[in-house]
Amino acid sequence: MKRHLNTSYRLVWNHITGTLVVASELARSRGKRAGVAVALSLAAVMSVPALAADIVVRPGETVNGGTLANHDNQIVFGTANGMTISTGLELGPDSEENTGGQWIQNGGIAGNTTVTTNGRQVVLEGGTASDTVIRDGGGQSLNGLAVNTTLINRGEQWVHEGGVATGTIINRDGYQSVKSGGLATGTIINTGSEGGPDSDNSYTGQKVQGTAESTTINKNGRQIILSSGIARDTLIYAGGDQSVHGRALNTTLNGGYQYVHKDGLALNTVINEGGWQVVKAGGAVGNTTINQNGELRVHAGGEATAVTQN
Repeated sequence: MKRHLNTSYRLVWNHITGTLVVASELARSRGKRAGVAVALSLAAVMSVPALAADIVVRPGETVNGGTLANHDNQIVFGTANGMTISTGLELGPDSEENTGGQWIQNGGIAGNTTVTTNGRQVVLEGGTASDTVIRDGGGQSLNGLAVNTTLINRGEQWVHEGGVATGTIINRDGYQSVKSGGLATGTIINTGSEGGPDSDNSYTGQKVQGTAESTTINKNGRQIILSSGIARDTLIYAGGDQSVHGRALNTTLNGGYQYVHKDGLALNTVINEGGWQVVKAGGAVGNTTINQNGELRVHAGGEATAVTQN
């Protein structure tokens, strides 16, 4: 199953039912996720009575508590707190046929949301979600801002172009995918390497095609930096590792491992006690500092320049 949403969303008028519905369309711009355009004016939205299954939270309005299920939609221009979402991904995370879930519009705010089995929270450009728990196969699609998200037990966060995720905690079997043009800052990774050092746990931990900054990788945590990805200011503890196919800048290994693969580049790595930097064939590192009981290993075909041994 593919783990991305390449879809844009809009509100459309259903002439048969006389209601607004959320529709999706495949983004066509060279495979990039298109920005979401609300096709109808806010005034038009306000003038139309919504069905119980299509709930509009208007600007200035606050809704506390509630559950979305059975393809219900909640379209948030105001504030929604304490919602539980269990609809929106019934047909899989990569299907344009999905309906339902919570849609945080420009200026909308969602707080203390729980996204569970088959649930989907979509945070559009200008929208904000805070203190969200995503678990048991639920997902969050992000083109806006997400703060303090927790991912556990197959909970997933997809940070698309223009999206910013800050303070995400990735616990056992959680997964964060940072797409091209997306940014994740202050992520704490506690999963991904349970299968062993440098193994390919494709859909747990963090996978970076965009930018990841100030990440902490703990025991059992893994960050995979793909060819287009950049990771800056990463801290890796014992039992955690970083797999570099793109660029890793200013990494500190406090007992953790950094694997630099073919075409990968790591600059300004500091290896402290118990830490290992492993440069594989076709990989390159520069300005590495090796402190007491740190280890640098360069395989045949790998390259290490400007190494400092303390």
